[in-house]
Amino acid sequence: MKEKLEEIEELVNEIEVDILKLQSLFSNFLKKHLKGLIIENYIGEYPTFMEPVILGEKVKIGDDVLIGPYVYIGDNSEIGNYAELSNTIIFDNVRVGTNIKLDNCIVTKNCKLNFNNSNIKNCILKGIANSEKEVLKIYF
Repeated sequence: MKEKLEEIEELVNEIEVDILKLQSLFSNFLKKHLKGLIIENYIGEYPTFMEPVILGEKVKIGDDVLIGPYVYIGDNSEIGNYAELSNTIIFDNVRVGTNIKLDNCIVTKNCKLNFNNSNIKNCILKGIANSEKEVLKIYF
């Protein structure tokens, strides 16, 4: 699984992303490499998990968060209150704001979504943004 994540991370960090290759790797990772529920080490109260979900180390989860199915969240990431995540890969050191819905997304390492109340689908998210307009989105 680790190798597939590294391959996806390398691809999304290229200047020109090969969308067809990314779609194949992303779909393959979610369906074949995410299995079960690995959620031993998170900080938060009463999130809802729908398998399969894998959480890294020291993940902070806000109130009334829905995670899954098919979600990977990397180490030291923070998910705001009322967020909903499905079919999504979130790399290490990411912050997702309050009431943000991500479906079929990849959030790159160190990305900060410092805004609230958004519904984002089918894209790569990069950078540090205080509004949805500021975040770099690459649709796939």
